[in-house]
Amino acid sequence: MKSTTTVTKLLGVSRRTLMRWVSQYNIELGKNELGHYQFSEEDITLLKQIQQQTLLQTPHQPETVDNIRKGSLKIMTTAMDKSKYDEINSRVDEIERKVRNKADEVVSYQLLQHRREMEEFTATIQKLEKRIEELENGQHQKAITKDPLLVYDQIPSPKKSRRKSLISSILGF
Repeated sequence: MKSTTTVTKLLGVSRRTLMRWVSQYNIELGKNELGHYQFSEEDITLLKQIQQQTLLQTPHQPETVDNIRKGSLKIMTTAMDKSKYDEINSRVDEIERKVRNKADEVVSYQLLQHRREMEEFTATIQKLEKRIEELENGQHQKAITKDPLLVYDQIPSPKKSRRKSLISSILGF
């Protein structure tokens, strides 16, 4: 005896399809102590035959866009003629070509933008290097021309600020 899940995996169908077949063909199934259906080997053989019949059967009515179930994986070649199919294919090919061209244009534009930015960075770096070199040369020359000064000559003494009275600092005088 096999469970519903095991049989659905074995047949490759959904649980809903399996239970629809059981109800359509009035298959009597046994149940386990929990009330779950149990399938015997004879039941599985019968279900395989039902599956083969449904695969081999031709539809009773021609398939159109209106009567095909949403989400169905059936090919709709019977519903549309060859010319419409070719027209749709050619449109899809044209759209794919346009998308590829647009993607190529975008990539080219981005590459040009990156190149311009890199050139700007290179020019800025060269200017900075030149400026650093000038500053280093200027500081080296200043160090040579200046007389060595004493420490107290180099730093001016800070001026002492007058203390304001508390009242004038609060009132902003």
